[in-house]
Amino acid sequence: MDTTRYTVNIINLDRKKLLDPWEWLIGKDKEIIVVTKIGDVVLKDPDNKLYLLSTADGTLEFLSNYSDDFYKNRLSAEQYYEIFQPRFVEDLEDTEQGNKQLKDGQVYAYTILPILGGSCVLENIYCVDIYEHFVSSAATHREIDELPKK
Repeated sequence: MDTTRYTVNIINLDRKKLLDPWEWLIGKDKEIIVVTKIGDVVLKDPDNKLYLLSTADGTLEFLSNYSDDFYKNRLSAEQYYEIFQPRFVEDLEDTEQGNKQLKDGQVYAYTILPILGGSCVLENIYCVDIYEHFVSSAATHREIDELPKK
């Protein structure tokens, strides 16, 4: 799988600005490895442990004890599929199905997050500014996280 097809360019990205809204969940010590077109982030910590921040689910998932596993294809096929969601991205970009082409500085986002009742369908996805996505999704998930637990 050519993973670059499913990621956004992070060279000129303000990484601090991108991750600050999620600090309540991920802490201050994570570094970005890759940002996916679906608006998720693969991160590593100072101990080189690997994580996936799902902005749709509002979760930080541990992937591996070694961040190099990401680059050396040592993660499972299921993990790579979960990270990049290639089929979904291809459907979004397909001119006959989704016809949603990202511009520079954009990612795909849910119009209504699944946790709020939105469906994981092409019609519930739109192209949005990457910073706007990270701020709004973090704020929504933080509010949900702060709701009283039963």
